[in-house]
This record gives sequence, structure tokens and C-alpha cells, in this order.
Amino acid sequence: MGRTALFVVMAIAMVFGILGVTLRGSSRDLLDIHSAYFRYTNARNLARTAIHRYLRYTDGIPGHTGAAATAANVAGGSYDITTSSVADTLWLESTGAYEDTTYQMNVKLLFTPKPFPKAEGAISIAATPAEVNWAGNAWVDGHNYNAAGTGLVGWGDMPGIALKNPADSADIANNGVGHIGGVPPVASSPTLADPGAFIDEYEQAAHYLFNTPGNVAGNWTFGNSTNPVIVICNAGADTNFSIRFTGNIVGYGILAINGNVKFSGGINWYGLIVAYGQNNIIDFQALGTPQIVGGVIVAGNAGATLTLKGTGAGGKVKYSSEALDKARRIGRLLYYSVIEWYE
Repeated sequence: MGRTALFVVMAIAMVFGILGVTLRGSSRDLLDIHSAYFRYTNARNLARTAIHRYLRYTDGIPGHTGAAATAANVAGGSYDITTSSVADTLWLESTGAYEDTTYQMNVKLLFTPKPFPKAEGAISIAATPAEVNWAGNAWVDGHNYNAAGTGLVGWGDMPGIALKNPADSADIANNGVGHIGGVPPVASSPTLADPGAFIDEYEQAAHYLFNTPGNVAGNWTFGNSTNPVIVICNAGADTNFSIRFTGNIVGYGILAINGNVKFSGGINWYGLIVAYGQNNIIDFQALGTPQIVGGVIVAGNAGATLTLKGTGAGGKVKYSSEALDKARRIGRLLYYSVIEWYE
């Protein structure tokens, strides 16, 4: 019995020994699997981070200024991203790396501007009744200029002033004799868009906000032809209080004006100007050649008026479909559609 019991004990010990080795091996295998999945997940997340971060910098999302990094070390790992674009299509190749694991994503995106108020002339007036006042040498031309305003495109000419209410056409034409050019100089369009519905979004996405009446000193450059921006000038409803820029202004994109805004140092704006208040005065006071290349739209507020003033060489509003198209492509107003996404 003693020998038999000893054999039984030894057999049990061997079974438990084998079982222990098996369990330890399984634990190591399980740990290796978890570790590999941890590295894989981190590498994948880093590749995605690179794409999201690049798009936020490209779009100019608040808090993301300057150029997006094409490579970075993040959370113990790293990523690198290469990009290329043609027209409205963007390709991104992103690689995330964590320890000995890498993960690659290839993405093709179509970026599309959000809805944008349509300018149907050099100046479009959605307000009824419409009122445009002239002073000095200000003038408006609906012929289609290039994006720089230096020459005509040769097609796509528009009215100098487009009105929503046909009854206002005769009064505007008579008051603007010598100030308006276009094909025709004045025309009515019952479907003319009211930009008032867009103002809240423009204010939320604004790159620059001026809302304190008084002088704004210095020369300002807002954006550029490939990076248009949104500027809000809210002087309020009382036209006795104005925002007055004393230096030279160069800007690209959307300029939204409420109230009395004066440009005494000169302005060259390329894109869209929206006058969304009730009493709007865009005052060209400079002695140089201030101009708006693109279009001006007056929102449909009851009693809204627009006053254009120009001294010296005069204030010019030149219609430009090219400048307006560039203004639509503000990063904060774009959305992306995924065409291809491979991992």
C-alpha cells in the first residue's frame, strides 16, 4: 500500500507540474497577445491622430494656429503624415508607430464649402425697400473681374446692383447715375439670397472680431488668397458710433459689417462683404484707390440702407466670381466627405 500510495502521489505531482507549466505558458501567451494588441491600438490611434490634427490645423479651428506638423512624438509613440491635393481632393497617408508596431492609413477626402450666400451683382440688396446712397467718387461695376481685380474675365458679367424688389429699380438707377456699371447696371431678382441666416455661423467661426466703437490703429492684413478668413465688424445700430480703421487694410474672405464702418487708411478686400445691420455705412475715406473685389450683399432687415462714400480716386466695388469662389473656401466653413479610407 505504501508503494502504491507513493506512485499515486508522484503521478499527481507530475500532473500538477505539467498543468502548472501549461498554465504559465498560457499566461505568457495571453500577456503577449494583450501586449501586441496594446501596441497595435496605440499605433492605429496615432495614425488617426495625425489625420485629425492635420485637418484641424488646415481648417484653422480655434486653438490650432500655424502649420500642422508632418511628424510628431505623442504619448510614447510617433506619427508622420504626407499629403497632396488637386482642386477639391485631398490625399493623406498617415503612419503611426508604437514600439515595434506600425499602422498605416490612406485616406482620400473631398472638401466642400458649406452653403454660401450668392451674390447676383457687384452689390446685392435683399432688403425691401432698398436704399443706396452715394457720396464722392464711389462706383460699382458688375462686369466680371479676375480675383485680383486687375482685369476682366470676359464672361459671367452681372448687374452692378441686384435688387429683390423690382419696384426699387428705377429709384436706385436714377440715384446711381454715373456710379453704376454692369450688365445691366441695375436688375431685380426675386430669388436673391438673404445672408442674414448665415451671420450667426460667421460670428461663431470668426477669425477676427471688432465690436467696440472707436479707432482701430495700425495696418492690418487679414488672411491671404489661399487662406481666406472671416472678419466681423459690429459697430451696432447707432450710426453716430462707428468703427474706424485708420491704417491700410488688406483682406481675403468674408467681411461682415453691422453699422457705420469707415476705412480712412484705405482698403483692398477680396471676397464677400455682408452688410447685415439696418443702417450700414461703408465709408471709403482714403485718398488712394480703395476697392472691394468680389461682391457686397445687404441683408434683408427692414429699413436697411447702404451708403457708399469715396474721395480721391474713389471707392470701387468690382464683381468677381473668382474672388467670391476663393472666399467660399474658408477652412472653418468646409466639411469633408470620405471618398476612400484604407487601413
